[in-house]
Amino acid sequence: MNHPSMFDEKRARNRIVRRITVIILAVFLLVIATGAAVSYAFVKRSLEPVDPSSSETVEVEVPLGAGSGYIGELLEENGLVRNSTIFRFYTRFKNESSFQAGTYTLSPSQSLDELIATLKTGKVIVVPDIKLVIPEGFTIDQVIARLAKQADIPKEEISDQLSDEEYIRSLVNEHEMLTDEVLADGIYHPLEGYLFPATYEFDKGVTLTQIIDEMLKPTEQLYLEYGDAVKASGRTFHETLSLASVVEKEAVSTEDRQEIAGVFENRLADGMKLQSDPTVWYGTGETSIFTSFNDLENDSLYNTYRYEGIPIGPIASVSRDALVATLNPNDTDNVYFYARPPREGFPNGEVLFEVEYEAHQQNVNKYRSEWEAFEEANNN
Repeated sequence: MNHPSMFDEKRARNRIVRRITVIILAVFLLVIATGAAVSYAFVKRSLEPVDPSSSETVEVEVPLGAGSGYIGELLEENGLVRNSTIFRFYTRFKNESSFQAGTYTLSPSQSLDELIATLKTGKVIVVPDIKLVIPEGFTIDQVIARLAKQADIPKEEISDQLSDEEYIRSLVNEHEMLTDEVLADGIYHPLEGYLFPATYEFDKGVTLTQIIDEMLKPTEQLYLEYGDAVKASGRTFHETLSLASVVEKEAVSTEDRQEIAGVFENRLADGMKLQSDPTVWYGTGETSIFTSFNDLENDSLYNTYRYEGIPIGPIASVSRDALVATLNPNDTDNVYFYARPPREGFPNGEVLFEVEYEAHQQNVNKYRSEWEAFEEANNN
C-alpha cells in the first residue's frame, strides 16, 4: 500500500504535466495562428498595388513565350509587384496563362488582377515614329537642334521656316496670343518662348508646320487660361512671357521663381534695370558661368544690363510654373539675389536673397570661388 503523500505527489506531477502540455499546445497553436495571420497579411498585401497613389508609368517588354515566373520577376524588377513568387502562384491558382508578348505601359498603382488583365488583353503601347522632348528653359536654337535630330529635318529648313515673315504673319492672324510684337525690330526669333516645353509624339509623315502648330497649342491654352491675370498685370501677353522666360532661366524651384519674380517687380517699380545674366547670354549667343564686361556692353535689346524694363522678347521656352510665378510674384522687400552652384543638399543650387546691395555684394565675394571651382570641375 502506497503512502498517502506519494499519491499527492503523483497527482501534483500529473497536474504540472497537464499544465505544461496545455501551455505547449497553446503556444504551438498561437505560433500557427500568428504564422497564418502573417502569411495572410503578406499575401493580401502582395496582391494590392505597390503604390496606389502613383501616377508614374513603366514600359515593360514581355518577350514571346514568357511564362508567369519570368513575367513575375520582370514586374518585380520594375517595381510593379512586391513579390514575383506570389505573382507566379497567384496566376497558377487562377489558371491565368494566356499572356501576350509586347511592350506595355504599366503602373505601380495597378493591382495584381489589373496587371494580369492588361497582360492578357494585349493592350500594347504604340511606339511613336517621332518622340520630341523639349525641356523647360530651352532656347529656340536648342529646339531646332533637337527637332532636326528627332524628326530628321534639316536644321536650315526648320530655321528658315521659323524666321519666314510671311509664315509668322499667317500665325499671327491665326493665333490670338501672337501679335506684331513678335516681329519687332531687334527680335532674334519670332516664336522664341511660344513653343511650349513638353513631350510630343508624332507619326511618320508629319509636316514641320504641323509640329509647330502642336507646340503652340499648350502656350495658347495658357494664354486663354490666364488672360484675365495678364490684363490685370497691365502688360501684354508677350511682355509677360518675356519676363517669365527670364524667371525660367534664373531659378528651378517654384519658391525661388516666385521670389525672383518679386525681386524683378521691385526692380521695375524702382526704375532699376533687371540686370539678369541669362538675358546677356541670350544676346551674345554665348553661355558662361561668368559674365564679362564686354558681354555687358553688348548692344542687344535683350541685354537687361544695358536697357531698362522687360526684354524685347522671351529668351527661352516658358513652363506653366514660371508663367504662374510671374503672374503671382511674392510680395517681398528683396531687391537682389545670388545663386550658388549645385552641391550636396542643394542639387539645383541655393539662391540667396538680400534687401541691401552691400549684403548682396558680400555674397558675391564670398561664393564666387565656388563657381570658379564648379567651372574647373566641369571643364576637366
